[in-house]
Amino acid sequence: MSILFIASNTILLVCALLLAGRSYQVFEKHVHKASMVISLSATFIACSTLGTLLIHQQTSDLITLKRILDNLAFYAGIPLLASAFVDMAWKHDWSKPTWGRWLLVLFALFELARRAEFGAQYSQIMATLSILALLISFIKKANSTAILLGTLASTFLAASLLIFSPTSIIPALENSHYAALSLAAALIFLTKILPKNP
Repeated sequence: MSILFIASNTILLVCALLLAGRSYQVFEKHVHKASMVISLSATFIACSTLGTLLIHQQTSDLITLKRILDNLAFYAGIPLLASAFVDMAWKHDWSKPTWGRWLLVLFALFELARRAEFGAQYSQIMATLSILALLISFIKKANSTAILLGTLASTFLAASLLIFSPTSIIPALENSHYAALSLAAALIFLTKILPKNP
């Protein structure tokens, strides 16, 4: 386990926990359900990162646990995160049951793609849709700083999911360290633009 591996994943873990904590504070203060969803999504990412740091034994149970944590983060957490920012931007204020149903839909879509052996393509499609949704959520921002930070967050998310991840559209550039650091940067920018008064 290299120093770069530990450093990049530790940075990602800290950034995910910062976003989870900050968004939960917004939820507690304003009872805004999208903020709770952002907190949950960031927690999924934190759990996956913790698994990356701690799970190294190649037993079948641990490998399965690690795969579950990764799937939860990248096939549920990130789409939920983007959806929550869209919900905030358009002020839909989805109910808890609606968010629950959307999470079940994400699980079902992932399972269908897995059974159809369409996993890599599904990853790329879901990543692209999440990035576009995140970008769209900042169109309605009147604050130019928020638009800039949102665009940077979307750019780093795109780099993490589409360039450096295991399902990269440019396989030669796949790099787990850069993927973790790019995702960490995206989460920090998202933390900075969480609304004070949703």
